[in-house]
Amino acid sequence: MQGATKEELRNEFLKPKVKLERFRKEQHWTTAYMATMIGLKDRRQYELKERGEYPFNDYEMLIIANAFHKQVQDIFFKD
Repeated sequence: MQGATKEELRNEFLKPKVKLERFRKEQHWTTAYMATMIGLKDRRQYELKERGEYPFNDYEMLIIANAFHKQVQDIFFKD
């Protein structure tokens, strides 16, 4: 998205992570487990990220992708 505004990027990337939620539930992993996995102190912080209200950091996306044995783009950027 070359030349995109901050608001356009926010709308593109801060949306609910439906695939991530599906993968998490398939593994029967709780939001508390996911929060601990990526180094968050509170499951609510993770839930806000999964709902698309806050962005995941790049290292968090990498940790999650590795846990699912998938590529980052397959979880976070492809529909």
